[in-house]
Amino acid sequence: MEKFEYKKTTKYDIDFPAYCYFFLEKLIQSSNCLKPYDKLDVEIKTKAHEYCYDAFELIAKTMKRKGILTRIPTFVRNKDTLCYKFKLEKMINVEYDDLPF
Repeated sequence: MEKFEYKKTTKYDIDFPAYCYFFLEKLIQSSNCLKPYDKLDVEIKTKAHEYCYDAFELIAKTMKRKGILTRIPTFVRNKDTLCYKFKLEKMINVEYDDLPF
């Protein structure tokens, strides 16, 4: 059995903007149909994108600004393919005109 060596991938080791865009594009497409309080599990498979916590932290912040709570994904490695599992939850829409103050 082969021993797997883990090497931490940071934002300096990858093309950070392209990496984030790859995941954001798929998450935004998947979340377009969500209504407030809806939950959705999204699975993204890739061979080219190693796990990078820095990127997933930024992706979660970006999705939150779009009104969707996103947790840092879990992942499973199957030989040369990584499968990322995201959990999304649409927050209630707040219109600035509706605020009481």
